[in-house]
Amino acid sequence: MARSKTAQPKHSLRKIAVVVATAVSGMSVYAQAAVEPKEDTITVTAAPAPQESAWGPAATIAARQSATGTKTDTPIQKVPQSISVVTAEEMALHQPKSVKEALSYTPGVSVGTRGASNTYDHLIIRGFAAEGQSQNNYLNGLKLQGNFYNDAVIDPYMLERAEIMRGPVSVLYGKSSPGGLLNMVSKRPTTEPLKEVQFKAGTDSLFQTGFDFSDSLDDDGVYSYRLTGLARSANAQQKGSEEQRYAIAPAFTWRPDDKTNFTFLSYFQNEPETGYYGWLPKEGTVEPLPNGKRLPTDFNEGRRTTPILVMRRWSATASITNLTTPLLCVRTCALLKTKPRKTAFMVTASAPIRRMLTANSVRH
Repeated sequence: MARSKTAQPKHSLRKIAVVVATAVSGMSVYAQAAVEPKEDTITVTAAPAPQESAWGPAATIAARQSATGTKTDTPIQKVPQSISVVTAEEMALHQPKSVKEALSYTPGVSVGTRGASNTYDHLIIRGFAAEGQSQNNYLNGLKLQGNFYNDAVIDPYMLERAEIMRGPVSVLYGKSSPGGLLNMVSKRPTTEPLKEVQFKAGTDSLFQTGFDFSDSLDDDGVYSYRLTGLARSANAQQKGSEEQRYAIAPAFTWRPDDKTNFTFLSYFQNEPETGYYGWLPKEGTVEPLPNGKRLPTDFNEGRRTTPILVMRRWSATASITNLTTPLLCVRTCALLKTKPRKTAFMVTASAPIRRMLTANSVRH
């Protein structure tokens, strides 16, 4: 009996279909592999965060450390007093012409006691005036002596931070206003290169130029310096009033080892023209006069043909910090100031926050 051959084409078609399907499947897999992007490898390296110092720049606008409440490098959240810090970064954003302008947004502080005048940094903290004989302005933890027209004024460009501590502070600082105090921290030398030059111009014939340089003097960072300067000239809002200020602040730091730090800070300021220092009554400004008129905004009630106030100030501060043991740090500061001539000393010994020991000796 003859075998039928009609089934052979079916087997051939099956083989061809299997071969084609396999080839197409292989091509699709190859195409998919070619289209899919290769995943990148991400390497994460852990590094310690920069440690903020109570006497140095803050990592952000909001400072975390302060020495005003304890006279030691202490986290603000562990200090029982209410403290606000205006850092140099925040002052660079607002560009204030005085320290009191830098504190305009600080709660509990009133800065408009003399209107638009920037002659003095007169503040009202929690309702108490911190001026005149009760002036509560400090520089690097030491009181700036002054009395009314002889109050000390520091340009904000020379400062690393301005700190307000609210409430009574007589335990730490002696005689003071019960409202609180202002402590200003000077710019200190850095081991990292810093080069800054600024020029500023504005209304009322404002022109200002300044510079800020700092670097290490050797490869090991044992010696470092900082030099900050400023020159500003402007007309006040009132007729016949001008402002002129020239200031320079050289600083030097010696670190013989990781436990000892000697820093010398100096400040020189000359103001041939101190600007407008006065105020106007409510009648004629906020409310009209009996004749229905108001005083012009540039009205000057004083006679300004010659400068009334010419201020020259200088100060020198020496600070020695010695970490004798991991549990004890001794810091000594001395401030010598003229016009009037005053000498102040401060010795601080501190342990960790749970075992705080503070000894303070101030002489005027």
